[in-house]
Amino acid sequence: MITQRVREAARAAGTLLTGLAVGLGAVVLVLTWVLAAVLSVVGIGLPLLLAVSGVTRRVTGWERRRLGRVLGRVVPQRYREPPDATVVARVKTLVGDSATWRDVGWLLVAATVGVGLGAAVAYLALGAVNAITVPLWWWVLAPGDPVTPLPGVAVTNWWRAAAVPLVGFAYLALLLYTPPVAGIYARFGARVLSPAPSTELAERVDFLSRTRAEVLEAHGTELRRIERDLHDGLQSKLVNANVYLGLIDQALEQGHPAREFAGPARGQIQAALADLRAVVRSIYPPILSDRGLTGALRSIAADSAMPCELVADDVGDLPAAIESAAYFGASEALTNAVRHARPTRVRITVERSPDVLVVRVADDGIGGLEDVLRDGATGTGLAGIQTRLRAFDGKFTVVSPVGGPTEVRMELPCVW
Repeated sequence: MITQRVREAARAAGTLLTGLAVGLGAVVLVLTWVLAAVLSVVGIGLPLLLAVSGVTRRVTGWERRRLGRVLGRVVPQRYREPPDATVVARVKTLVGDSATWRDVGWLLVAATVGVGLGAAVAYLALGAVNAITVPLWWWVLAPGDPVTPLPGVAVTNWWRAAAVPLVGFAYLALLLYTPPVAGIYARFGARVLSPAPSTELAERVDFLSRTRAEVLEAHGTELRRIERDLHDGLQSKLVNANVYLGLIDQALEQGHPAREFAGPARGQIQAALADLRAVVRSIYPPILSDRGLTGALRSIAADSAMPCELVADDVGDLPAAIESAAYFGASEALTNAVRHARPTRVRITVERSPDVLVVRVADDGIGGLEDVLRDGATGTGLAGIQTRLRAFDGKFTVVSPVGGPTEVRMELPCVW
């Protein structure tokens, strides 16, 4: 119990001491913000304003992660994307973004409260060490000479030298109360850095509106594709088959042999059936109904041009739409890896928690997919996966540094 409390106090003290270092950096940033604001009045401070905001966002991003580790939750980070336009337009976007002012508010908190709490912890820690070791170094370094180990405390004799360590132990006792202080500071910092509930709700509504538009557009595109496949493939073959059947009927009426038309008619009907099966597979693969998601993924892994390993939990029963999205997403990610990444091995991992289905497709290829997505390229086929997942409020992330490896991660909700 005591050991656990000491460990918690040590972690909390480390958190507050880190806050001291961050707070000192925040002081510099606050002064830079003030300088940039003053110079912006005459226009020459606008580039400095953009630069200091970029540094501030990197610092606050790191602080969000640090506070998130203390609190055991994610501290959200949302910024408006600046337009690729003039400096003035970018500054207007920056100033109009409420997240910018949250960051500035946090800088003020870190530069005052963070520095104050961190300095207090540093004083207590150093003071405790200084006070507890007074008898030793007073005897070794300054025998008989008065010393001041703590502000306002002068050691002139052995009685005082023996009593001062009690103050050091009192300081250590005070340090045991740092966990609640660090928790309060972390919660307050997270609240300052987090978007307001109304802002978060508005952003959520905007995201869902954009997602709905994307899904409707994708749905319309899919319907047009199905119509085109039916018209250009299935319908033309059925028309040809009907023509051959008409020739057979005409030949029979005239008493002529009709066998020469039967083969082509049968061929057209078989081709039409093949086209129909292809269209059905593109909507909902029958293998999902027959074998389930795990069996379907095992099939595409076995058919892959590259060695592909499937590691799958028992995902149980899933909604058909979720199974279909996961299947097509994994299939597209596998195809993309084989075509573009030049891997030697690919691995598909499927995991399910009570609420979320996670599918990961990893390869040891050349990587660089992050740069491709950042540049807005759509030739990789991953844009379609994103659209599919957004329809279910799913998540899509890609980790693919240049040189590899690459991991495509898809998360889909299992509870409706």
